[in-house]
Amino acid sequence: MAPTTTPLLSQLAEEISRNTLSIVEYLESNSLPQPSFDSDGPSHLIPRPDEKLAAARHALIEATKALHALAVGPVETTRLFCFNELYLVGAMQVLCHFNVPQQVPLRGEISMGEVSARTGLSEGLLARFLRMAAANYYFTEPRRGFVAHTAWSKTLATDEKMRACVWFRHIEMMPAVVKLVEAAERSPDSAEPQDAAFSLAFGDTFFDHKEKHPGHMIKFGLFVDAFASGDEADTAESIACGYPWEELPGGSLVVDVGGGIGHISAAIARKHVHLKFQVQDFGHLAEESSLLLQKQGVSDRVRFSPHSFFDSQPETAKGAAVFFLRNIMHNWSDLYCRRILKPIVKAMGPNSRIVICDIVLPEPGTIPKTHEARVRALDLTMLSMFNAKERSHEDFQELFTSVDPRLRITAVVGKPKMGTDSLIEARLV
Repeated sequence: MAPTTTPLLSQLAEEISRNTLSIVEYLESNSLPQPSFDSDGPSHLIPRPDEKLAAARHALIEATKALHALAVGPVETTRLFCFNELYLVGAMQVLCHFNVPQQVPLRGEISMGEVSARTGLSEGLLARFLRMAAANYYFTEPRRGFVAHTAWSKTLATDEKMRACVWFRHIEMMPAVVKLVEAAERSPDSAEPQDAAFSLAFGDTFFDHKEKHPGHMIKFGLFVDAFASGDEADTAESIACGYPWEELPGGSLVVDVGGGIGHISAAIARKHVHLKFQVQDFGHLAEESSLLLQKQGVSDRVRFSPHSFFDSQPETAKGAAVFFLRNIMHNWSDLYCRRILKPIVKAMGPNSRIVICDIVLPEPGTIPKTHEARVRALDLTMLSMFNAKERSHEDFQELFTSVDPRLRITAVVGKPKMGTDSLIEARLV
């Protein structure tokens, strides 16, 4: 008799049950709140890092996604492709635009009529948008005509960064996505940001558009801050711990290329007092940088230097121990990345190295689909916004070789020391 095989639905259900039990027991044993849709439910399932619990959570998410896909089936999945998600994005943007989340009390309920009067959004439309959101766990209607928060909508009421996530996806990402077909037809191999889907949608490159609309730049900054604070996002502190900075000789210079106001350099400097830093970015950031570095108590070892990374490195940076670039390369096509890297290579000394903090794309099918879907979405975000891309290990090496055949990857720091990003080290060998 042929051996029986447990149906995949049953396998997934068992895995879901096992990992759910692990999480529930952990939360109970540590007197931590259980997840809930109630407004006072926890905003994060795991309030502090725990490798074993994080693994159970990711396995649970992966299994529930697979089980949902099997239960819905291929025809229904495609027939309803993004139907709910598309209009949820629209409904959420309307609600956030009219400041609806802030008008709902954090505890208790309020009539839709009163929210309408406070916001100027007609009561009829308000009800329709709210009910769409409530069907997706944002807000609840405890009794007809009244609205209250869930833990999900409460984040929108209390955190402008969460509202910026809704804003960015509706106002800037969606118009760019609509233009992907046109961009692929018109300039499929273009390396120029002016040919990106975003530029076709808005008539300007991404950063030119932000310069003309400073309010958009502020909201985009809030979105980036929110995105960088996710469960697996790499913080300044994780970067300070992830790379072996302690192995650099005392007095070594780290050049933070395109480093903004210097929050990454400040974090590394606090942990590694034997190093000094030069933060390079636009000159208008100098004053804000000075305030930050003084506040962090590192202004004696971290200096801001106005500089464009497309220009030759200043004399003060030549021969630096490390040229560090965080989330710079993925904003640019290979053509422009070469223009960024060539001045750095020219400024490198015999013991210099380049350290790039960016995603390293996995080989297809080598990580759980929920993780892979996210990094593939990030890759297409770079394409639609900038005509740029996330890169695999092979892509990085090909890029380095095209700049200088001697420039080779000598180390990659990924999980478990890092989260989403990796630290790619390259030297002249």
